[in-house]
Amino acid sequence: MWWIRKQSVNKPDEVDRCIYENKHKMELCAWSEIFTDEDRGILRDGLIFTETTSALFSVCLNLSILLTNLKYDLSYRNLAFFTIITCLRRLPFAKLAYSESSPDINDSCTFNGFWNTFLSVYEVECLTHVCIERYVVAKYINNEWPLIRWHYTMYQGLCVLFALLYSVPPLFGIGSYELDFTCDSCVFDMVLPNSWHKYIVVSIYLLRSFKSAFFMIVMLYWARKLGLINKTKKMIEQAPFTKSVLIITIVNLLCWCPITMIRGFVVFYSFLGSEFIPSAWVIQWAFWINSIAPAATSLSLFMIDEGIRQTVIQYKMAPREKKKI
Repeated sequence: MWWIRKQSVNKPDEVDRCIYENKHKMELCAWSEIFTDEDRGILRDGLIFTETTSALFSVCLNLSILLTNLKYDLSYRNLAFFTIITCLRRLPFAKLAYSESSPDINDSCTFNGFWNTFLSVYEVECLTHVCIERYVVAKYINNEWPLIRWHYTMYQGLCVLFALLYSVPPLFGIGSYELDFTCDSCVFDMVLPNSWHKYIVVSIYLLRSFKSAFFMIVMLYWARKLGLINKTKKMIEQAPFTKSVLIITIVNLLCWCPITMIRGFVVFYSFLGSEFIPSAWVIQWAFWINSIAPAATSLSLFMIDEGIRQTVIQYKMAPREKKKI
């Protein structure tokens, strides 16, 4: 029948098109020679496991916050923005191959790279502002000032602002989005341009990573210090949650560090006019450790956070002051 003949003709055409696109993609990828086909398969299988695990744990954590009285606590609600974005970035639909989003590889990489960069920066900024919130609360309690509720809206506005600032430059010709180590997704190009643009790109990399880590560490240091100095009831009530934020910050910085350092070395060597090619197994483990961060965050909070632990086990909140809106 005619429709059977049509299927038999179109199927090989579709397979040939996919083979051609994958071959063309590998030719464009600067890192295609790092992995063999077997290494790339191991990396993808590992990412499927780690990201699925992270997504499942993150879903449980977010439900324990959003479907209980914890959602009325402004501090937990601020934390929820971080846990939600970490969950969404690990869900299967968020990991569709970029080549499926557009028939043109360059346009697809720009689209995929922008959203990948925007969401990854937003994730880091959300945790940064969770740490900042801990210092602000401690500072206001120490000075006996009333807490300002619109600060929590401002935190998210700043997260979106920084995410845009660090992700839009390639859209205006400053840097570009190119294929990542996996050759499956796109990121800010780590091979610097031969122009003054490279100084801006290096600045963006430094601000995206070291600036955020510096703010996390400093804000939590001062929050803990104020908590040790001021022994009022309100400050003591905030201490457990500040400790929880400190633990998950350490966990996430440790998980983010390997892949951040690898990309940093590539950018640094490129800035010096040289080349740094990491080995396949180093990249594999860096990606796996990075992608397991949400699961590690969830497990840490389930074990150490009084409010979340009692919600899961006893279905009630810990005795913390609730700020209802």
